[in-house]
Formats: sequence, structure tokens, C-alpha cells
Amino acid sequence: MSIIKDSSAFLGRLDIYQILSLPVLIIILLFSFDFKSSEHKIGVVLPLTGEYRSRAQNHLNGLNLALKHINQHGGINNKKLLLLVRDCGEAQEKSAETTRDLIYDNAVTAIIGGFTPSNTRAIQAVAEKSETPFLTGVCTHFEVTDSGSAYTFRTITDDKRQFEALAEYSSKRFEISKLAIIYDEDLYGAESAQKYAEIAIKYGQEVVLAIPSKKTSLNFKKQLESILMSKPDALVVLSSSFDSALLVRQAREARFEKPILGGNQFASLEFINFLGIYSESILTTLPYNNRAGGQKSDYFSGEYVEKYGTSPDADAAMGYETLMVTALALKSVEGNNRNLKESLALTHGWESIAGSGGFDGEGNQVRPAEIAIIKDKQLIPVNMEGLF
Repeated sequence: MSIIKDSSAFLGRLDIYQILSLPVLIIILLFSFDFKSSEHKIGVVLPLTGEYRSRAQNHLNGLNLALKHINQHGGINNKKLLLLVRDCGEAQEKSAETTRDLIYDNAVTAIIGGFTPSNTRAIQAVAEKSETPFLTGVCTHFEVTDSGSAYTFRTITDDKRQFEALAEYSSKRFEISKLAIIYDEDLYGAESAQKYAEIAIKYGQEVVLAIPSKKTSLNFKKQLESILMSKPDALVVLSSSFDSALLVRQAREARFEKPILGGNQFASLEFINFLGIYSESILTTLPYNNRAGGQKSDYFSGEYVEKYGTSPDADAAMGYETLMVTALALKSVEGNNRNLKESLALTHGWESIAGSGGFDGEGNQVRPAEIAIIKDKQLIPVNMEGLF
């Protein structure tokens, strides 16, 4: 009762203007307190439905396993990490809309995602405009980071480094002088074929044919007829894993016996399992070498098999690595996204499940691209080929 009397007496001493100002004062006092979130929220935008759903799910599996490991060890500076996962399907517009919602409605600290060049660029455009760090562990198209982006980071080796490694190694191993290239118009595009041709020239390789294909193609007879007529020493395939597998199978059935090379799409389990014996001796870049990460890689693989019942592929590993790198950068910052962007830019020499890595001035992974040969449905790093 004494508290009520004291409060009444206090209010009785105030004039009407002082009483009316009390709500404003209370609001000011409330906003003066530091109500910091108890969580770090990261947005994830992936095509969990549609053509790339299987690979996207593997990537998400890797992210979720990293999330488990981070939070089990206390989170980020005693704050839990939270993933807000959204499905963008295959639509560029939905990728942009979903990213906007995560940034402006959910106040995420960063965005992880991107698969095809088109959906990656849609996410990137929104993230860059809002000054939100965006990390992709899947999209390798070199133009994504050639656009003067300031907030975009790539944890997987980009196409330029992959093309360089393929051209150099194939030149030494097969003494290739003439190349044919077939490329997916949507996934890689003519600019990727042109970039490979420019790099191949440095190694004395002439591109005698560069021919496009569409994602909807199931029969590559016409393209293969043109390729066989050009009589190349090797064939470079720049397409999705499924389309690449169809094309390679049809090429082998048409008795094309020359070396076949491809980017990281060839390294997927989908590609190898679909091709079976036709995958033998094909060369590919290796985005994830599980022998390079030592004990970290062994721990990750063991946990992944226990949780998901299968060995992790490159998509899963890059998901795990992307969130781990984000967590590493977050540990050294507090507050806004600009601080996180600067922390990511200064992240060099981290030791991860894929070996030592870091970002260059354009936000690209600096780790060199590795080459693997497929033997008995396994990806074997070429420097270890003699052991198998």
C-alpha cells in the first residue's frame, strides 16, 4: 500500500505536461538499453526444389553439421548461431525476393547460397546493395566476383583457377594440341568457353570447335557429329552433372576415345554413379580433397556418415566449410555487417577440412585447384594416382 501511496503522491506533484511526457520518457529509456540479440542469424538461400535439389540438400547437410559443431562448442562469443533456410527453387526472381526478406525482415548478418550463375547473381545484387556479406560455396562462375563486388566471397575455387589447372595438366599428360568444347548456355555460357579457350592457348592448345547445348537436351547426336568431324585431341565439357553424364556416355558410345575433361560438375556423385564404367579415366577438377584436411576432414567425414548414412561429397564439404569460415570471421567482430565483411576479407590461412585457404582481393578462394582422375568410380587426385 505504501508503494501505491508514494506513486500517487509523486504523480500528484507533476503538472499535466510532465504527466503527458512520461510515455515519451519511458520509450527513450527503453531504447537506451542494449537489447543485443542472443543469436547470430545467417540466411541460407538454396534451390531445394527443382533440378538441383539433390546437390542443394547435400550442401545444406554440410551447413547443418557445421551449425551443430559450432553451437556445441558455445556458438559465437557465447551466442548461438541460427540458420534461416529458404528455398528459392530455380527462379531468379524468387532468389532475389527471398534474399530481401531475409535481410530486411529477418535482419540476418550474412547470406549463404547461390547455385547457378543466374540465381547467384540475383542474390548477390540484393546483398551488395544492402551491404550484407554473401558467401557461396557452390557457384564457380568467374564473373560473379569479376563485377567489382565488395561483399561477395567464394569458398570454392573459381572457374578461372579450375580451367588453368585442367589446361596445364592435360597439356603435360596428353600433349593436346586441338580441343573441342561443348558448354551449357545457362550454367556456364559462351563467356566460360571463351575463357577456357584463352587459357588453353597459353599451353599450346587450339580450340577447333566450341558448341553450345541447352539444358533440356537429352540427345547430343548433332553436337557429337560436329565434334567428331573436327577431330580434336580432347573434349572439354562445361555443363551440369546430369547433362555432362548423358553427353559423355553418348560420346563413348559413339566411339570417341580421346581424353574427356570437365570442371567440378564431374566430381559429383550424381555424375559418377550415372555414368558407371563410362566414367573411367575421365579428368575433373577436385573441389574437395578429403585427404588434404587431415584430422579435421576425418572428423567431418565420420560425423557426416553417422548423421546422413553416406560419405560427404564436395557440395556437402563446401557447405560445412562456408559456415565454419563465417563463424571464424564472426568471432572477431561485434555488431554490423560491415565489420563482418572486413573480417572475412582479412581471413587468410585458415586450416579447414579442405586444407589451407583464404580470400584474395576479389573475394575468391586462393586455394589452388586440384585435378583428379576417375578410377573404379572413385575420385583419385592425380598426384596419388600411382597408389591406386
